[in-house]
Amino acid sequence: MPASLKPHPLNAIALAEPCRARQVLHGCVVVDPADGRERLWLTNMNEDKGGELIAVDFERDRADVYPWPAGQGSWCVLPLPKERAAISTYYDGKFLLFDLRTKTFIHVIGFPGESYIWNMAVGSDGRVYGGTYSGAKLGCFDPETGAFEDCGTPVAGTGNLYLRSVMATPAGDVACAFGYASQSLQVYRVATREFVPLSPPDEGAKWSLMASLRGCLFVHHADRGILAFAGPDLAPVEPPLPPCPVDGGWTDIAAFSTEDRAYLRAGRQLWRWLTATDELSLAFDLDLRGGVIYDVAADGSLLGVRGQDYFVARHGDRDIALRRIPGEMRSRPFHFLTPDDRGRLWGGPPFGQTVCSYDLGSGEIANTGAVVDAGGEVYGAVAVGGKLYTASYSGADFAVYDPAEAWDQWNGKNPRHIASIGGSNQCRPTGRMRRGADGCLYSGWQAAYGRYGGALVRLDPRTDAVTVWEDPFGDEPVIALALDDRYAYLGTDQSANGLPRREGDGQFGVWDLGAAKPVFSRRMTGIGGVRAIGAMGSPRLALFPEGDRLHVFDADRLAFRDALPAPAPQPAGWGEDVLCARDGSLLFSRGRWLIRVSPDLVVEALGPLACDVHHMTFGSDGNLYVTSGPVLYRLDGVPVRG
Repeated sequence: MPASLKPHPLNAIALAEPCRARQVLHGCVVVDPADGRERLWLTNMNEDKGGELIAVDFERDRADVYPWPAGQGSWCVLPLPKERAAISTYYDGKFLLFDLRTKTFIHVIGFPGESYIWNMAVGSDGRVYGGTYSGAKLGCFDPETGAFEDCGTPVAGTGNLYLRSVMATPAGDVACAFGYASQSLQVYRVATREFVPLSPPDEGAKWSLMASLRGCLFVHHADRGILAFAGPDLAPVEPPLPPCPVDGGWTDIAAFSTEDRAYLRAGRQLWRWLTATDELSLAFDLDLRGGVIYDVAADGSLLGVRGQDYFVARHGDRDIALRRIPGEMRSRPFHFLTPDDRGRLWGGPPFGQTVCSYDLGSGEIANTGAVVDAGGEVYGAVAVGGKLYTASYSGADFAVYDPAEAWDQWNGKNPRHIASIGGSNQCRPTGRMRRGADGCLYSGWQAAYGRYGGALVRLDPRTDAVTVWEDPFGDEPVIALALDDRYAYLGTDQSANGLPRREGDGQFGVWDLGAAKPVFSRRMTGIGGVRAIGAMGSPRLALFPEGDRLHVFDADRLAFRDALPAPAPQPAGWGEDVLCARDGSLLFSRGRWLIRVSPDLVVEALGPLACDVHHMTFGSDGNLYVTSGPVLYRLDGVPVRG
């Protein structure tokens, strides 16, 4: 080991596990056999401790929580006969079978090679079918025996990674919607175990499955609206729906519709259709702004979730009372970590769209509701003047939250939504967000689903002005971003939302902030993605890792210098956070070690720690704080301060 890389002990002081938020993605109303009363059963994500089923007693506003034996989250809980429910999981691609009587999981069935199972449907053979990512496959299991079958895919080789939606047809076959490289609707014939295109084929159409009732499979076509298919061959028929009483026509059919009681959408309005009498009545009229109605109770009450809250809406309501989802919340890992100048650290979990804070003086913890309407998560945040500015996936949203003011996201007051750049074809702020010397906030983005590309974006917190530079270095996402007082340093790779990763290397690029144009780029041979860029001000250098070395870019000469050797005593992956200390040195993380690079380019390893470093930042007190999973630590013995 080189002399400069001798271990430098650090003391990690565990402070708290402050990230406490839910990520509910599905729910249904089912009677609890224990007392014969209805519950709203919700799937909740927890990446660190495993997902859980929450049984909300909405009449008494309390809940029981049942941790899963596998899986981190779920897009579907499906009621089954014999007082059971199926749950499909990610990131491990499992089917779970839950016994509502005993409150136990009786089957855990894996789908080999798949990481997501999306929603599910019951076929005519009584088996439970689900679609996957990333193989875009259909699979099923027998709820009696747990026996699994991989039904394959008809879209192999097309670039489609998703079979996100499945639905039983009136005959008990399984309709499947594939995407996103191209979109197609296929029907899996349960009896013959083969896929057939929905008739008539429509190449390139954007399809979504809606409902199966009244002898028809209802689907939505982006250009033609609601279509219906009926009969053994699913031939197109005129949709057997009542006339819509408002302009614009019907836009959707709720998946929780039944043969006797269907729910039809017209814009934001939800209408109840009692099919026996053809009675049509307005059931709900409110823009839920990210909220979802999941099911209907026996008395006609509509139940759903918005962010960290659930609601019960009576028939005809035009308003809702949000209630925080009851039950214990277990801690979750950090997705980002950033300080403010008021003695707090801010973070947030993957998914849930929430932020949390930790007060360095008092140890007080606070968790918020969703900061914007769209689902997803906060990827990057920067505090300016005591306010927290956020950049979020999946609606490509910017918002600002003032913790000194009362929370009122529902009325758009606090947090306040600033802008969305979804119209600029963006989706995910993979390059996070940084504050520039000019006072503006810069973020790097990955393009919207079904596209390759990205953007560099500037937000001026003084005026709320947003400037988008789309594809600054070609149709590649910006996955790393560092700033000095003149340049932005960008890293790219070949990834995309909803599309296969392309072959090829990433780029390192330099963007002139004043001239608003690129001034340098290089394809980095052998580096699939340029990540973890750090910037020094004096000398003006940018550094980023590759294996056991650090590339060094001289921004004054717009040229690379010789790389620095930077082996960790125990090789591990590099963390994405790079900090500039008060003395001008850079701090990288690599597994259980910190790698410090001084302004004169001396490299030393600091550590080892008892845990891997996932995120890190300097607090307003100058100390270094890191996270590992859900735990926040202060590091003592660090030879530099922020």
